[in-house]
Amino acid sequence: MDPYKVLDIDETASQDEIRDKFKSMIEEYSENQDETTRQKILSISAAYEKILNGDLYKEIRELIDKKNFVEAEAKLNLINNANSSEWNYLQGFISVQKGWFESGLNYLKKSVELEPDNYEYLNSLNKLQSRMIDYMKKYSQKNIKANSNNMNACGGDNSNNGGMC
Repeated sequence: MDPYKVLDIDETASQDEIRDKFKSMIEEYSENQDETTRQKILSISAAYEKILNGDLYKEIRELIDKKNFVEAEAKLNLINNANSSEWNYLQGFISVQKGWFESGLNYLKKSVELEPDNYEYLNSLNKLQSRMIDYMKKYSQKNIKANSNNMNACGGDNSNNGGMC
């Protein structure tokens, strides 16, 4: 999704122009409601949020790439926008890296719910769900109870066989 196209503004628009366009579009859709209004407002809000926090999200992704999850999480907490698909995606990824698989799964599900056409979000959600299923099958056969000591975020077990990393 190109947030500038969604808001129908130029990439060189000032913060004031972006804010004014966002407010006018929200106002317009709020006054002229139909069955697509909710989705349009969600798209407009997501686009606005991506423009405002785009540089910070880029910085957070770079920190994640460098495996600096503590700093990435600290910066992500500055935004704290649970209505953002990108925020939920990144929070989900960090949660998985911390071993909080159920929480990570919920964040990834929310990111896909907010932006269902985003291949990156959908692919990560599918990978995590697949890893969790494989993990449960493997350990249920061995009658081992799942815990954070026998599953890592990258491969579903400690075999270093890939995963979300």
